[in-house]
Amino acid sequence: LGAVKWQLVLYTLLTFTVLYFCLWKGVKSTGKVVYITATLPYVVMTILLVRGVLLPGAGVGIRYFITPKIDSLQRPKVWIDAAVQIFFSVGTGFGTHIAYASYNKFHSNCKRDCIITVAVNSFTSIFSGVVIFSYLGFLSLKTQKDIDKVATEGPGLVFIVYPEAIATLPGSMFWAIIFFFMLLALGLDSAFGGLESPLTGIRDEFS
Repeated sequence: LGAVKWQLVLYTLLTFTVLYFCLWKGVKSTGKVVYITATLPYVVMTILLVRGVLLPGAGVGIRYFITPKIDSLQRPKVWIDAAVQIFFSVGTGFGTHIAYASYNKFHSNCKRDCIITVAVNSFTSIFSGVVIFSYLGFLSLKTQKDIDKVATEGPGLVFIVYPEAIATLPGSMFWAIIFFFMLLALGLDSAFGGLESPLTGIRDEFS
C-alpha cells in the first residue's frame, strides 16, 4: 500500500472532527447544520444556471441534455448506470432513512416523506444536469468539439468543467471559494447520513 500520506491523515482527522461537532448532540444538531449545507448547493447552482444560460452555446448543450436517445435504452449499461445513480443518490440500503425515520412521531406519514425525498432527489439530478450542460454547450462551442467529447464524469466534471464555468463569472475567485465550500458541504451531508445510521443503532442499544 505504500507509506502513509500525512496530508491525507490530517485531512481525514479534520473531517471527522468537523463531523463530530455536527453530530455530537444527535439529530437536533445535525438538523441545524443541514439548513446551511443542504440549501447552499441550490443557491450556488441557481447562480451558475443564470450565468450559464446567458453564455453562447448554452442552448445547444441543454438541448443535448433533454433530447432522448431511444436507441441507448437497448444497452444494459445505460440501465445499470441509472440504477447505480438512483440507489447511490437516494441512499437505499445504507440504513440512513430508517435511522432518521426512527426519530419521527409514531404516526408520522412515512409514505409522504418517501415520495418527497425521491421527488427532490430526481429534481436535483435534472436541475444540476441543466446547469452542467449549459456550460458544456459553451465549452463545446469554445473548443469546437462535440458535446460528448467535452462531457466528462467524476473528478473531471468537478475539477475541469465547473471551474471553467466559474471562471466566466465576475469575481470568479469569490465564486470558486463558494463552489468548493459547497462541495465540502455536500460531502459532509453524505457523511452525516452514513454515520447517523450506525450511531442511532449504538445509541438505541446503549442508551
